[in-house]
Amino acid sequence: MATAEQTTEAFDPTPFLQAFQAEVPQGVEGDRRMRERVEVPFMDTTAADVRSTELADVQIDSWLDYAAWNLWDFILGRASEGESGLIPRQEYETVSFVQQWNTYPRFIRMLTDEIGIDGVLELAKTSSREIGTKINVTRNWAASVCPILGRGIGIELGQDTPADRREDLETLIQFGRRLQHGTWGDGPGFVSGRQYTVPVLAADVLQTLVDQVRPLDDPQDLQAFRQFNARTELFGFMLHYDCRAGMADTGPYPLPGNRFAIVRDHFLNETAYPWAGVAEGLPYCVTEVLVFSAEQVSATITEIQTTFSEPSNYLDFLESGVVFARDTMTTPMSELRVLDKAEMDSITQRCQKGTMEMYRTLSKKSTEEKIRDGVLVYTREFLLPHASRVGLWDRFVAEGFDTLHPNAEAAWPTLTSSRAAEILTPVLLFGKGFPHVTSS
Repeated sequence: MATAEQTTEAFDPTPFLQAFQAEVPQGVEGDRRMRERVEVPFMDTTAADVRSTELADVQIDSWLDYAAWNLWDFILGRASEGESGLIPRQEYETVSFVQQWNTYPRFIRMLTDEIGIDGVLELAKTSSREIGTKINVTRNWAASVCPILGRGIGIELGQDTPADRREDLETLIQFGRRLQHGTWGDGPGFVSGRQYTVPVLAADVLQTLVDQVRPLDDPQDLQAFRQFNARTELFGFMLHYDCRAGMADTGPYPLPGNRFAIVRDHFLNETAYPWAGVAEGLPYCVTEVLVFSAEQVSATITEIQTTFSEPSNYLDFLESGVVFARDTMTTPMSELRVLDKAEMDSITQRCQKGTMEMYRTLSKKSTEEKIRDGVLVYTREFLLPHASRVGLWDRFVAEGFDTLHPNAEAAWPTLTSSRAAEILTPVLLFGKGFPHVTSS
């Protein structure tokens, strides 16, 4: 008879890392396989079904199945993402998911009541007309998938059952689908269903940007551009507490001459956080237009608007580029500025200094303080841009948006302890983060 120890040793997680539920692979083939598995393709959107306020079991369960695979696919891709080591990111992210599940539905209903379903759809078109905006594809995904992952964690912790709070689940699914539909129209809502490309900018907007790129033939110019990219990226990463909420790529956009462009936002002066003083004097966002030869580089972009390329050192092949600045969150597109070499150099230096200031700030904080800061960032990031645009953000805050929910407080000790893996491994890797509403 096998002992408990032998049974534990016999379990090999490798198949679950190689394929979702040891069956479905990553990438385009994984998307194809999931489309065969789900009962209805509710991960896609139509003009009619995004208006529904009540969903059938089969719609919910099919969406949950696809989202479970999609998250698994995303997590494996994220394995290459760095961490600063100063910030307990897993801890604050997982507490944030529980917080979002327990708070987002009320605020999403408040937003939808204010502007209507048509208003939500129109809001989601922002990313096709603007650069330097956080009303983007990342938030389309995160505003529903992340809180619904919090539902799965809450169920594992015994805070909820799969049958609980159906209206909240429907609210979250439909909000994400409405954002996706507003951005893309009919068809796949997830980037994984769009061949991992995010060519969201309208053709006329893209052309205006591309018309202003300049060659980077001079090795010194190329080095300065790459240093600007690296330092602004790191600063935005740290300002947003070690996560990618401060950056977003769109594209690849095919261009004449067998070239393509990536359009990259780095958010530098986000004033929503108490430590924002480290960004004083910087523009709200800088946007790079990066042009490559399609003969030398190929690229895909993920749900959180991160570029993966072949070869991986794609910036070595950068042919031309330009950088725009959006000085504030509300600066009109007509007032974007093209940065010259001198201002790029100044921003590069200020970001290097700001990163060091951020490190010093973090080194003085306790682990608990950093987790609470991280929860503030991760909870605000996915709804603040939308609420701010429609004039609701102050009301959100006044009505307790930032107040930690009792269920998040209750989950904190487990999710920030060595026991976290017991909860998170099955939720994140074994597909248990998105349990069906039906018992079968």
